[in-house]
Amino acid sequence: MISYRTKLSLCQFLALQEAFVCTVLLNKAGIFPELHPAMLLRSLTDSLTSADEGALLVVLEEIARTTGDLRAPVSPKHRFDERWSDLSRCLELDGYLIEEKRIRTTDPSIGDAAPIDDDLLRELSMCGMPRASDIVRKINESSDAFRSTPPNFNACLNDARVALETLAVDIAHSRHALAGATYDSSKWGSVIQYLKSTGLISLEEERGLAGVYGFVSPGSHRPVGVSEEQMARLGRSLALNMCWFLLKRQNGIGS
Repeated sequence: MISYRTKLSLCQFLALQEAFVCTVLLNKAGIFPELHPAMLLRSLTDSLTSADEGALLVVLEEIARTTGDLRAPVSPKHRFDERWSDLSRCLELDGYLIEEKRIRTTDPSIGDAAPIDDDLLRELSMCGMPRASDIVRKINESSDAFRSTPPNFNACLNDARVALETLAVDIAHSRHALAGATYDSSKWGSVIQYLKSTGLISLEEERGLAGVYGFVSPGSHRPVGVSEEQMARLGRSLALNMCWFLLKRQNGIGS
């Protein structure tokens, strides 16, 4: 599915065009918004953030096919290029890649499930963890690093790793009040071992967390045939999925 972040980026991209051009493009996909030229970005945001996912993909597919036509009336050209780059990066974080004027999925498992960012940020807003806002900030900074020009893939992975580490330490701290025992909050191995000892995760899940943490840590192995960009997207996705898993497990088992 298309994330809320990508929908907003699409609105920013379309706001470069005349309102009537946007209306025709959206109508072709079955979206019939009321667009006000004086408040085009606001009108697009009101309409597209709640639009049908299938219709949005139709819009995105036409945009990918006709970027030359859409770029022609925009001046200066760097405005188009910057907004198109941001939209492309947002789509990539959702698991969609634009190649040869076509959009394809980079992950065959992509379906009707909400993007991990949307699910995770929603869970964090309700979890009551003391550093939830810091974790949200790191998740957003990870996204920003991936989308920056030029992209900073090391920062993208580092911010995702810090988000995961911060969440795990907060969960361990919340369980310590009841479970007792000790752990070293500065050492990842000690934190996840403590989570296992208190019954939050199994031995296999501890190993999985250790593997993901190592995967996104500085200096981790880069296999032949996988680009730095692909590794950053994959590593970020793994780290955020582990954050979501820990939150759901904590909420399900209780402290």
